[in-house]
Amino acid sequence: MPQKLPPLITEAAALAVAGVGLHRYEMGPAVIGAGDATVVIVESGDNPGVSGVQDATNVLLHGDAVTALRPRLDFRAPWPLHVFARLDGDCLPLGTALCRGGSSTPDHLHHARLELDKPLTREVLDAVRPVPEPGPVPGVDWVGLVESDPIRALEAFVLGWFPAGAAGSIGEGEQPDNLPGALTAFYSLARLRPAVLGFHNPVLQQPQRTSGPFGDRLVFAVDAEGIRDWSIAWPPKTRTPSENDPRVWLTEDPSMDDPETSPEEEPLSRFLLQFTLYEAMNIAPYQARTYCMPSPCIAPLRSVLRPVPLSPFLPTYTGERFSVAPGLLAAISGDEKEAVVTFSALHGATLTPLLAHGYRWIRFDG
Repeated sequence: MPQKLPPLITEAAALAVAGVGLHRYEMGPAVIGAGDATVVIVESGDNPGVSGVQDATNVLLHGDAVTALRPRLDFRAPWPLHVFARLDGDCLPLGTALCRGGSSTPDHLHHARLELDKPLTREVLDAVRPVPEPGPVPGVDWVGLVESDPIRALEAFVLGWFPAGAAGSIGEGEQPDNLPGALTAFYSLARLRPAVLGFHNPVLQQPQRTSGPFGDRLVFAVDAEGIRDWSIAWPPKTRTPSENDPRVWLTEDPSMDDPETSPEEEPLSRFLLQFTLYEAMNIAPYQARTYCMPSPCIAPLRSVLRPVPLSPFLPTYTGERFSVAPGLLAAISGDEKEAVVTFSALHGATLTPLLAHGYRWIRFDG
């Protein structure tokens, strides 16, 4: 039998839960009442990364800083925190929560993440964060090009997955002459799809010359935390086919005097596709991640996902193998005994069919 939603109440009744000494504030679209308790009222809707319900356990607040709310939106806050969502002109109670994260600058609180003490039922989640139909989604025919023409595969994936927009500006003279074809193709794509220059771990618009135990190198991508970078030998001595698609070197802790440098499994053209898939997953608006489970449990995904013929990415860390479906990226990390699967999508509805597999989810945005 379908579960019923909790009874709706008026905004005034919701704010009254804050008790004595009520003060009313606004933080973006959210209304916050502060008294003996704290009340947060968010708008319903599918709003990934901005104010509102994100999934069954997380609610985000974004808006102009309200200094008076800083003590309220703190993990150690002594006031109970009650969360409501607007629905049909009234307010639906979502339960109590703790604040799990916010601005690192106390006087400039402009965002906060609330974690509900009890996950929302699917019925409540569908009511306050309805999942719209996805519409057209990117295809996966490019997978067939990975082994024969990885640069074309990269181009097809990027043009299909990332939104078109105003052509990006990459200044003349910022890249050295005679770059390998894969890097030249990537920078050309960046002019058409500027989102590829906004990765968490960026491909540098201006590659950096450096040197190390393996000779002079050109660093073309870096980790955002500065703990690793990726480079190729530079300058190339000749233009043999292997040097037009050179080996990629991973350097750990490049700021140290004697950093550890090791070769990546894939040459540059295939590595750039690996790297782009990984970063596309990181910045996709909708995410899902399973708990660790026995590896045989992922067998049903073989009928849904198409493996991308690339070696595991960052094998000494997560060692993720990529698979795809229309509008869906997946990374499987594990061995023959245990595995974790991470999914990313452009539309929440692309994730929703995965519920049929019965997995336990750390996060599920579908």
